[in-house]
Amino acid sequence: MYFIVLSLTVALAGSLISARTLCGYNNISLWSKILVFFLLLVAWTMPAILGVIRSKGWVDGELYNILSLCGYFLFGFAFLLFAVLLLRDILWALVYGAAKLSAHASDSWSPMNVGALTKANIITFAGVILVAFYALYAGTKTPAIREIEIVSPKIDREIKILQVNDMHIDRTKPVKWFADMVEQINLQQPDLIVMPGDIIDDRMDAIPAHLDELKKLKSPHGIYFSPGNHEFYNGLFMIQWGLRNMGFVWLSENGQNVDGLPLYIAGIPDGPQRYTKKEYPRLLEGAADDSYKILLSHNPSKAGEYLGYGFDLQLSAHTHGGQIFPFHIPVKMINNYLAGLYELPEGKLYISRGAGYWGPPMRLLAPSDMTLIRLKPQEEKQ
Repeated sequence: MYFIVLSLTVALAGSLISARTLCGYNNISLWSKILVFFLLLVAWTMPAILGVIRSKGWVDGELYNILSLCGYFLFGFAFLLFAVLLLRDILWALVYGAAKLSAHASDSWSPMNVGALTKANIITFAGVILVAFYALYAGTKTPAIREIEIVSPKIDREIKILQVNDMHIDRTKPVKWFADMVEQINLQQPDLIVMPGDIIDDRMDAIPAHLDELKKLKSPHGIYFSPGNHEFYNGLFMIQWGLRNMGFVWLSENGQNVDGLPLYIAGIPDGPQRYTKKEYPRLLEGAADDSYKILLSHNPSKAGEYLGYGFDLQLSAHTHGGQIFPFHIPVKMINNYLAGLYELPEGKLYISRGAGYWGPPMRLLAPSDMTLIRLKPQEEKQ
C-alpha cells in the first residue's frame, strides 16, 4: 500500500509540474490545460495501467507486447520531460538571477515572459522527443561486448570470462533480441559464462521460446548463475529448477572450484533474505587455497564486506548504470557504486550495466553491455 501511495503521489506531482510548466502560463483554454495534465498523468501511470491489463487478461499475446512497449516508452518520455523541464528552469532562473545582479538582464528572456516561455517549451518538448527516441534505440539495440583485463599472480594462463546480467527476459521482449545476445556471447568463445542475476523476469512457462535461445549458450567450463531480486519476484524455485535442467550451475550461498582452471566461483542471492557476517565464510567452503576466488553478487552495495572474506573479485549487476539519466545519481547513492571496475582495499569489484532494461525500454548515458573479462597471469619482473 505504501508503494502504491508513493507511486501515485509521484505521478500526480510529475504530471502537475510538467503540465503547469508547459501550459499553465499560456492563454489557452482551461479544458486544453486539463487535457495536457490528463495525458501526462496517463503516461506517468502507465506501469500501473499495464499491470492491471496484464493481471486481468484483457489483452495478451503480441498485442499486449506492443501495448507494453508503447506504454513504457510513454512513461519514460514523461519522466525525461519532467527532468529536462525541471533542470532547464533551475538553470534559467540561476542565469537570469545572475544577469539581474549584474544589470545585464532583459525582460525579453525572463522566465516569467510568456512569449519566451512558450518558445522554450516548444524547443524543450521537441528536444525531449528526439532524446526519447534515441534512448529507445539505445535501450533496445543488441548490447556491445565490453572488454576489461585483470591481472593476478594466481592465474597461470589467460582465462576468458563472459559476464552477462540484467537481461530481464520476459514475454513482452522479442525472442530475436535475446538470440542476438546469445550469438554475440558465443562468438567470444569464453572459457566460462557468469550470470549475476536478473536474467529471468517472468514465469518460466511464459517464455519457452526465450529459454530455447538461452540453451544455445556455449562454454567449455560451464555457465554459473546467481539469482538477483527479479528471480525472487517471479518464482525462484521454478527458475532454479529450470536453469539447472538447462545445465547451468546454480550458486546461492555456495560455491565450487572450476574443473581445469585455477578458479573458485561462489554466489550470493539478492532477495528478501538478510545475511549476517558470520554466514559469509560459508561461501568459501571447499575453495582451493591458491585459486582465484570470484563472487557473483547481484547487488554491489556490500562489496567491501564480501571481498573482505577472501574474494579476489566480485562481479555484480543491478544498477543498470542508472539506465536513464539522471537516475545515475540516486542509483549510486543507494548502491554505493554505479558501473565499471572499482579497486577497493579488499579486492576488485566490477559492475556491468546489464544487457537489457527494466521498465521503460530506454537507456540514456548508460549504454547496455556484456563484458568479456580477460584474467591474465602477472608478468614476472626482470
